Amino acid sequence: MFLKKYANLYRFKPYFARQKGLTVLLLACMLTASTMGVVLSYLSSQQLIAISNSALREMVKFASLIIAVVLVHHTTWFLWDKISAIIGNRIASEIRRDIFIDTINTKYQTVRENSAGYYLERLNDDTNEISYFVQNVLGTLVDVFTNVSFLVIIFFQNWQCALLFTLGIVGLYLIDLWKIRVELKHTKKMKLLNEALDSKMTETIRGIRDIKGLGIRDEVVRQNEEISRKLARESARMKSDVAFWSRVRTFGQWLIDAMIVWMCAFWLLPAGQITAVVILILFNYKGLMYDTISCLSMLKSYYVQGDFKASRILEVFDNPQKECFGSAVLKDCRPTVEVRHLTFAYEDREVLHDVSFRLEPGTASVLLGASASGKSTLFSLITKLNDVGDGQIFINGFDINAIDGQSLTSHVSIVNQEPFVFSDTIANNLRIVRPGASDEELYAACRKANIYHEILQMKDGFDTVLTDNGSNLSGGQKQRLSIARAILKDTPIILFDEPTSALDRENQALFLQTLRELKADKTLFVIAHKISDLSLFDQVLEMQDGRISACSCARG
Repeated sequence: MFLKKYANLYRFKPYFARQKGLTVLLLACMLTASTMGVVLSYLSSQQLIAISNSALREMVKFASLIIAVVLVHHTTWFLWDKISAIIGNRIASEIRRDIFIDTINTKYQTVRENSAGYYLERLNDDTNEISYFVQNVLGTLVDVFTNVSFLVIIFFQNWQCALLFTLGIVGLYLIDLWKIRVELKHTKKMKLLNEALDSKMTETIRGIRDIKGLGIRDEVVRQNEEISRKLARESARMKSDVAFWSRVRTFGQWLIDAMIVWMCAFWLLPAGQITAVVILILFNYKGLMYDTISCLSMLKSYYVQGDFKASRILEVFDNPQKECFGSAVLKDCRPTVEVRHLTFAYEDREVLHDVSFRLEPGTASVLLGASASGKSTLFSLITKLNDVGDGQIFINGFDINAIDGQSLTSHVSIVNQEPFVFSDTIANNLRIVRPGASDEELYAACRKANIYHEILQMKDGFDTVLTDNGSNLSGGQKQRLSIARAILKDTPIILFDEPTSALDRENQALFLQTLRELKADKTLFVIAHKISDLSLFDQVLEMQDGRISACSCARG
């Protein structure tokens, strides 16, 4: 089934092996249907001979047998369709699950470097190609078996014509191989253009507000049309090239037909080596002979295209930039955070330089600094979105690289400046961090985040469905919903990235009151351009050009 020449496809063998029982059942249905197809053609030929001999009883007998065979034939093909769909859906589901897992486990920066289209194409079209590979190959192999059986029958009828068919099939197959090669070349280009088109559409949907507000609709449409035109041109080239080689193959079929007619008319028939009825049977079967070429070509195409699609999915599976965690488990519910001589750079641009500080349990600290001073980068290192470069980060005395991933995320939460919300209900957006949270816990978190009453005023309350990334919420509502989510998660360490940037003065004051309530049993760390009231913070850090330029105690 799997040729090791196609190493990429071979890597997917475990997915198919798990469906071995259904695959055997599928093969049995296909072989039964194929056998009925051969028998059906044989009975049709015998009926044709009976008609030519005016044998009425034979005609009725063969007609009855044909009806029975047709019934079995179509029943087994129906079962094949049903089993095939089950196998394909199961395999596709497993591959998509693994793509999701591998994508989530890939380093943040690596995921950001790829477009949405990169993942969407692999998740959908490429996965479908792989999931139905076994069914396609099995079906084609059975078709080849069927058509070879017809060729054997022709050999018994007249070996000269059968030999000519065989030689012709080989020649036409070589033409199809070249057509497959041409089609693959165009497919590779079209895949890249489809990815670009998917990404552009995703960007348009997510950025529709800014696109309208900036008045750049025409430019966005122009960019989309440019990609679409390139895709259309490549598609047209592929259709033109494939059509050309299809015409060459059709001409080859015509040539074989003509040679058989000439051979029968000028040699076999005059010599008495063939009868008119046998000639009719041969030409009744000739379409099946040419189907053999199609089957062999399709078989080759399934392997070539499948191996190409498999290589694209394996780019996700084999990406070396996977997150790496340790095995240490954080047990203390009130851990400290210590940063020692931390230096970090994106490629050759240094963002942080020799940063050191310590966050104690039961305290609130704030890091002030201008945009691009390195504040958000520091948070991405504490949450391990990026790997620590030079220097170290310790949580409860453990180097962050030694901590188990689940343990780290269960101890640290972050409220981002531009928080992400899912296209789901408000309640589900909150419960995603604690699926077992009660309604009262949900409401309490929202009260602390000062968004409870606003949610109740919405048409469906906590069952209100948020549109794509919360576009039906204001920036402040989305930020406070994110704060409520962090409170509900109830981790001992909470990081706030510009938490007041989208809040008005009243909600900023309420947020600072929330911090006062939270810090009693948590370690809180806030980064901001500026904070109106520094009195609640136990430690104020100032960052400039990636360095801690000042450190003070705000209280007392």
